[in-house]
Amino acid sequence: MILRAFRALIALLSIMAEAVFSLLKALAYSPVYLLNETIQFLVTVIRYYPNARFRRADLLCLWAYLLRDPYKICQHYLSDFPNDRVQKVYGETFFTTLETIATAINLSESDVIYDLGCGRGRSIFWFNAMYRCRAVGVEINPVFVTQARKIRKRLGIDGVDFILADMMDVDYDDATVIYLYGTVFNDSAIARLIDRFALLRKGTRIVSVSYPLTRYTDAPLFELEQTIKGKFLWGQTDIYIHRKL
Repeated sequence: MILRAFRALIALLSIMAEAVFSLLKALAYSPVYLLNETIQFLVTVIRYYPNARFRRADLLCLWAYLLRDPYKICQHYLSDFPNDRVQKVYGETFFTTLETIATAINLSESDVIYDLGCGRGRSIFWFNAMYRCRAVGVEINPVFVTQARKIRKRLGIDGVDFILADMMDVDYDDATVIYLYGTVFNDSAIARLIDRFALLRKGTRIVSVSYPLTRYTDAPLFELEQTIKGKFLWGQTDIYIHRKL
């Protein structure tokens, strides 16, 4: 009984701490960021936290970074990397936007989804918990991968993997869906990714934010199946769903 009460207290403190952190972070940027952060945090708690599998993982993730800003961690670690290898601006996709994507592609437990540049890994725990699919996070920053693996091990979560690697060098042979939130990749980086995606098996779906892959290649590699809208911290943009030919 005491242990359960203690866990409940920790969960409550994590939620309160994340709320304060989100507000302070948003205030440092603009009122729009503040509004978006506040709304999405409340939605996450109300809509997604009833799923105990996700709630436990997400609370541990938030708690792990209570005194460590993931934006600064990303900025510090990637500062010396060339711009055609990494995206140096940290960002996380709202869970409501992930749900919009998952609905559009009919994500199911038979899928294997890769999130390229998964950061803290919250999206990976979300995909796995909500859809029971295998979810794989690819991240070049060892701080994020180490912590995410600790959470996975502590909770005994199956169907979740975190790969510490440059996304340009990863083998995606088993992927059925690839999510690319690479809004500030330069043209060279996108070209390199397209070369990697050219090796994907036929039928693999690639979801990209802000630009279609077909804009960067004349080769008949992808079919643009649909375009949907998605909300992010900085506003709304188009999300493009492709199928590998």
